[in-house]
Amino acid sequence: MTRPAADGKRGSTTGLQPRTAAMLGYLAWWVSGGLMLIVERRDRFVRFHAAQSLTVLGAMWLLGALVYGLAFAILSVSAAGFVTMLWLAMGIWAAGVGVWIACLVRVFRGEPWRIPLAAGLADRLAASRSSSAPRL
Repeated sequence: MTRPAADGKRGSTTGLQPRTAAMLGYLAWWVSGGLMLIVERRDRFVRFHAAQSLTVLGAMWLLGALVYGLAFAILSVSAAGFVTMLWLAMGIWAAGVGVWIACLVRVFRGEPWRIPLAAGLADRLAASRSSSAPRL
């Protein structure tokens, strides 16, 4: 499958340059990715990165929140289990921040970066609504 390029010669439906719009898709983790996926209708580069933000950063946020919640559920059973789960949750959050920064830097440089396991889902998600997105 061909990778969308950020050539900067065309604008997105947001009126921004594609790289800028793609960076905005990562800026507020999965929330901004979801918003950019709804707003952007035609630029494949922007839609892909918005979908990748939604899938990767959304999954990391959800996993971190679940482990954090599980830590408090374990608190009534074991203090050591609570501390272990809290460290695991913090590790997941730290990994999420690392992925987030890497995504922002790669998009800023215009480098295509397809995150393993998520890129295929992001491709399908980005292509699914590109022509049927609501007009704003």
